[in-house]
Amino acid sequence: MIFSNAELMLMQLIFESPNKTGYEINNWVKKLGYNRWAGVGKTSVYNGLNKLISKKYLTSHINSKKTGKGPLPTCYNITEKGSDALKQDMLETIGTARERDQRFDLTISAIHLLPKIEITEAFSIRKRFLNKEYNRLSADYEGQKDCIPDGGKLLYERMLMSLKNDQKFTDLLLERYGN
Repeated sequence: MIFSNAELMLMQLIFESPNKTGYEINNWVKKLGYNRWAGVGKTSVYNGLNKLISKKYLTSHINSKKTGKGPLPTCYNITEKGSDALKQDMLETIGTARERDQRFDLTISAIHLLPKIEITEAFSIRKRFLNKEYNRLSADYEGQKDCIPDGGKLLYERMLMSLKNDQKFTDLLLERYGN
C-alpha cells in the first residue's frame, strides 16, 4: 500500500474536489464521518497533507484572495503522480483487503473515481482472493475443530461467515459494474 488510511482519504477528497483548504478538508472529514468510521482526526489531516506534499503527491498554494481576519489559507491539489498512485493504491486494496477493513471501506466510498473496467478487473482478483482465503481458513478449521475450545470454533465460524458475506458483496459489485 502506498498511503496510510488518512492519506488515502485525503487523496480521494482532493481528487474529487481540488483547490480546497485544510480547514475545508477537515470540515469534510467531520461531515462525512471519516473521523468516526475511519479513525481520521484533525491531526491526521494536517500531518497527512504535509506528508503528501513532501512526497510530491499533492501541491499547495496560498489563496491570496481571502478577505477578513486570520492567516491566508493554503489550498491543495493532486499531482499526476498522486493521481496515478491513488488509482494504484485503490486497485491494490480491492484485491487484497480482508473483511471489515477500514481501508477497503475508504476505497469503496470512492469507487466512482475508477474506470468501470478497472473496477471489474480488481473485483475479479478480489473474488479469487476471497475464495482462496475461504478455502484456506475452512481447511484450517476442519483440521483443528476437534481440538479447539468452543470460543475458537466460534471465531473461525465468524471469520468464515464474514468471508462468505464479502464474497456475496463482490458478486453484487461485479454484477453492477460488469455491464
